[in-house]
Amino acid sequence: MNFKKLKAIVAKGESDRVEFKQSTGQRTDAAKAVCALANGLGGFVLFGVRDKGEIVGQQVATSTLEDVANELRRIEPPVFPDIETVAVRDGNSVIALRVPGGGGPYTYDGRPYQRHGPTTRVMPGSVYEQRVMEKLHATSR
Repeated sequence: MNFKKLKAIVAKGESDRVEFKQSTGQRTDAAKAVCALANGLGGFVLFGVRDKGEIVGQQVATSTLEDVANELRRIEPPVFPDIETVAVRDGNSVIALRVPGGGGPYTYDGRPYQRHGPTTRVMPGSVYEQRVMEKLHATSR
């Protein structure tokens, strides 16, 4: 991803397919959003973008990316978003997670999540059970 594509995604604002996080300090909430996106149509989680859509970036070291990857390991079954860094300004970068959709159902720390507009929330048990049954039915044919 380049800066131009990043700006185009940010310009559309948060949605059922895009989540902004100001920094990787919010990686727990971001991992829940990744789980929800994977349970839906997929999308992007962007670290270094404020809720109002201001691209600020953050300092990104190898340990920063390792912290994000470690948080994502709490999602079951494993999900593997593409992780890219996009240089923005003053040595700061945005970390962009491109999340594939359509699999699962996925859980984060044992709880399933879904997107509802620009918010992430716990998936109702009945919806989760239905998705599990659909998946089991598809594999048992």
